[in-house]
Amino acid sequence: MRAILTFLALVILSSSVLSLPSERRDGDSALTEIQALNFALSLEHFQYYFYKRLYQYEPQDFSNAGLPPWSQGRYAQISSHELTHAQFLENILGDNAVQPCTYNFPDSDPRSFVRTSNIVEAITSSTYTTLAKYLSDPDYVISISSIHSVEAKHSAWINADMREGAAWSTAFDAPLSLSQLYTMMSGFIVSCPSSNSLPPIKIFPSLTFPSYVMPGQTVQVSFSPAAPERDSQTLYAWFISGFKALVVPLSADMTVTIPETLQGFVFSVITNNRESVSDDATVAGPAFLVFDYDYQGNDQSLPM
Repeated sequence: MRAILTFLALVILSSSVLSLPSERRDGDSALTEIQALNFALSLEHFQYYFYKRLYQYEPQDFSNAGLPPWSQGRYAQISSHELTHAQFLENILGDNAVQPCTYNFPDSDPRSFVRTSNIVEAITSSTYTTLAKYLSDPDYVISISSIHSVEAKHSAWINADMREGAAWSTAFDAPLSLSQLYTMMSGFIVSCPSSNSLPPIKIFPSLTFPSYVMPGQTVQVSFSPAAPERDSQTLYAWFISGFKALVVPLSADMTVTIPETLQGFVFSVITNNRESVSDDATVAGPAFLVFDYDYQGNDQSLPM
């Protein structure tokens, strides 16, 4: 896995363009297999409790929103998968299994449900990509790989059938650190049982971009909680897509120009190091961005 992560290609956009290898030394490097499986279980709880929200909508609600009426049934099948995944991992972990948290999801209608499902599945695919490096037991590796394969199909269906876009993003899923991934999950978490034992991870300030941003735009970002005074320190906005990253200096007024060549799922992370996106270098984020493209590879704007 280290060889894959060090393959992450880095291009730094400033006064010059450089190509550098990037090493990710993440703070969760000492994770045990039980902790890794519990992280997977916490992810499955997160997904299942999101998809339970499906049942506040009727098939007619999807039709009224301009969506296929059968999509409610497909989402119900995904919900069943997530419950099965959670039960499967609970059986493996036994008394060590973490319990579900209390969640707050932002959907209020079928279209916002679809948008949120896209974010949930993007987090999921990246998490299972990352978890692979913490497993050595062949049975665990096969189990997690099998779940990952199904989750990727969920994401593909949402993007192709529901959003009417590409079923994939790039040739690879982005392997973020578990701290970065949990930071995105924590935006939907209200509280967790005190009995849950989290692995040694950090939760970074959330990173927010304006709605409906496009490559080539100069936009202002924000952190929550707000970042401390920066003094003369330069911060960098990483735009990670698959195994590639484009890195742009963040201006003092918190503006950044989004690279024009980005397409597909992109995770943006703010760091204090232009050559590292490790946990030690992360200042805020990730934020999840989607830059859709059509069958000819041209930029495309989709309604969800």
